[in-house]
Amino acid sequence: MLFLIIPANIPLRENSLMLFRLPPQNHLERLAVAATYLSLQRSLTGAAWGSFGWGAFTLALGLLVKSHTIFQYVWLSLGALLVLEGVWLIRSAAADPRALLVESVALLLLGLFNTIGLYLEIKSGLRPIGGLQIIFAGIVQLISAYATFRSFPGYKQIYSYLDRACLHELELMIGDMWKRKSDTDPALADFKCDDKKCKAKFFPEIALLLLNNGKSVELVEKSQLAIDSTRPAMLSKSLKVEVNVGGAKLKTEMTKQNLEKWQAWLQASGKSLEAQQSV
Repeated sequence: MLFLIIPANIPLRENSLMLFRLPPQNHLERLAVAATYLSLQRSLTGAAWGSFGWGAFTLALGLLVKSHTIFQYVWLSLGALLVLEGVWLIRSAAADPRALLVESVALLLLGLFNTIGLYLEIKSGLRPIGGLQIIFAGIVQLISAYATFRSFPGYKQIYSYLDRACLHELELMIGDMWKRKSDTDPALADFKCDDKKCKAKFFPEIALLLLNNGKSVELVEKSQLAIDSTRPAMLSKSLKVEVNVGGAKLKTEMTKQNLEKWQAWLQASGKSLEAQQSV
């Protein structure tokens, strides 16, 4: 998830369903900033386990190499760094954007060492363990380092405008919706998007969406949402439903019962979130 800062200080998160201004100008936009922050927090959990995995892999390489060369010591050092960074991210209660810098620097050093460093070692006549497979892993690490570094400026800006009260409010709104069954709850709907499990929770004028297996948090205004088309899914009792959110197309799959919940919410009238806050 990346941010592109465009004129008027409006950040556009890649694949985001809602635009908002920075600094946020109203309560709904502050909630949207909190939703972006929560998405960062959840994505960092995956990054933490990724760092832990790369670190364990690198430590194993360092332990297998018993030549007492610089390769062994560098692998052991970088492996230990990545393992410690992974543990730090897993245990961290807050998604500090500085963690992205630590992640990108560690992956950059490891990637450079596993590509340029390993190539120079091979060229000098040595045969380090792994060979071309390690060079390929190094290329993957360099790509990951670049992608992680690119996300830092946007997340840093989001972090600086985070309203802790709105974050707490959003967490209360989410509650246990991911664990709850939607069969008997008219305010909850299950669906799939890109073959990943998703959930929607309906409020009077907004829908709270958990996408990408619950890793991405989105807020969608009712006025920005429409159902463009529905058709039966092949070899399934589900329906293919195209949801239009402010021009963005969500290709989803859901049961008829869940589609009816979306339609009932769209047809119902209620107070806006801003009006509810002022009562």
